[in-house]
Amino acid sequence: MMPERLPVELLLKNLKFRPSMLFLDGSFVQYVAFISGFSVSSQAAEVAFLDGFDEWMAAHAGSGYNVTWPTLVLRSIWPDWNGSESDWSKLDSSSDQHAVQMLFELIANFKGIDPGALGLANDKAS
Repeated sequence: MMPERLPVELLLKNLKFRPSMLFLDGSFVQYVAFISGFSVSSQAAEVAFLDGFDEWMAAHAGSGYNVTWPTLVLRSIWPDWNGSESDWSKLDSSSDQHAVQMLFELIANFKGIDPGALGLANDKAS
């Protein structure tokens, strides 16, 4: 018997609005770590959560085919972003919240989900 699959919308809502449920602090760094790990495990279970997201992000950004998707998320906010992974944790609180918001909007768009349906439209960070 196949296990039931968690709807992506429910996963994203819980992940965004209940990070402590998954032992996350709600920071961009922790979301990237969780989403990356979840994506790898979903591939092993043959449930492609973010299969093709790297390429989609590179096309969305218009460049960066040799750059990781988290960096492309940050470049979608700050086009001149050249920071490394160690710089992600140095974002100030406001910038971190903005990066998290953009991350969830981009994943929703990639998955064909209206960000407003996830409650993200009313959760705009500065």
